[in-house]
Amino acid sequence: MSKVIVVGGGPSGMMAAITASKNNNEVILIERNEELGKKLRVTGGGRCNLTNYRDIEDFFDKIVTNKKFLYSSFYTFTNHSLLEYFKSNGLEYIIEDFNDHKVYTKSGKSEEVIDILKNDLKDNSVKVIYNKQVIDIIVENDAVSGVILNDGQNIKGDKVIISTGGKSYPHTGSDGSMYDILVKHNHTLKKIYPALTPLTIKEHWIKNLQGVSIQNVEISCKIRNKKIYQVGDILFAHFGLTGPCVLKLSSYINKYVEDNLIELNIDFLPNTSSDEISKIIRENPNKNIINNLRRLLPQNFLKEVLKILNLTDKKANELTKTDEEKIISYIKSMKLTCNGTKGIKTSQVTSGGISVKEINSSTMESKIIKNLYLTGELIDIDAETGGYNLQIAFSTGYLAGISV
Repeated sequence: MSKVIVVGGGPSGMMAAITASKNNNEVILIERNEELGKKLRVTGGGRCNLTNYRDIEDFFDKIVTNKKFLYSSFYTFTNHSLLEYFKSNGLEYIIEDFNDHKVYTKSGKSEEVIDILKNDLKDNSVKVIYNKQVIDIIVENDAVSGVILNDGQNIKGDKVIISTGGKSYPHTGSDGSMYDILVKHNHTLKKIYPALTPLTIKEHWIKNLQGVSIQNVEISCKIRNKKIYQVGDILFAHFGLTGPCVLKLSSYINKYVEDNLIELNIDFLPNTSSDEISKIIRENPNKNIINNLRRLLPQNFLKEVLKILNLTDKKANELTKTDEEKIISYIKSMKLTCNGTKGIKTSQVTSGGISVKEINSSTMESKIIKNLYLTGELIDIDAETGGYNLQIAFSTGYLAGISV
């Protein structure tokens, strides 16, 4: 039996603590907040998108950074392993096949997931220490031997698992302070970027579309001659763009947009051809263009486009071919300039973190410090939205828990 200290009571830390305790270890879980799973509580809009129902081999196409590192953890504890775990503990869930196969709690309450994990911690005699922050780890002869708390207390242990998260949603406790501690002990920190975050747009008129949402939009751009695109729903905001499609795109352009302007090309009707749009514009010659097009796109969006083109009051029979082509161009290939992101505080996930080259992907043990294990968002791994990041947290936590 080993004495295992787990730092961080999020999904990865709780899963690591549960698994380690089931392997006949004495486990202490240290959480800086007054409750466990604070960030987990707000995921999926509070509904808890706990994983995705795709085949596990399909997950790797959804990993943005360092997908190969996750082979061992994903195949050791798959999405179906996770769902079986929760099902066996009484959780009812639903699979939204129409929504990228996302898995949510049937009740729509993330508290059910947290309660199951908390009960399992209790059933396996995990000691939970609340409202204490680890401010350093104790390293002796290149091996970890304990942690130091913010009240000056030293807790000794044989193994330490760090699951403190990244820098996104800092109000939940994941403020990135553990990065500095690990760097002090010779780990390498890959630069931090916001991922799954809204994008800011240079064009000022975009604020006039605040609140307008459009489904099944295709957004594309080129970075170093490579085309990047995403399809999904978008929402206009006073600062620019958000919504699932935009959030996913942000994870692929976040490193580049920090120092460069990026031209976005937006097709608001990717499944409708230019010829079809032309016919709809012309189908009622005596009607205003907006009346003809509003079954395809929101009226407020059309009003703004036509205002920009000085065509607001035009009827279809008054429209020149050139003006028609301009309208279609705005609908099928609107050009907007992305000049940044909304930053780490509004990002759902942190991109960057402790280098995967310094972690054994088969055990999650540090290659720098013996008996130290790192899991979840703390590491330089991130994925698209859709339950993939939570699966990373659970899978890496589970792998660390069985490896201590």
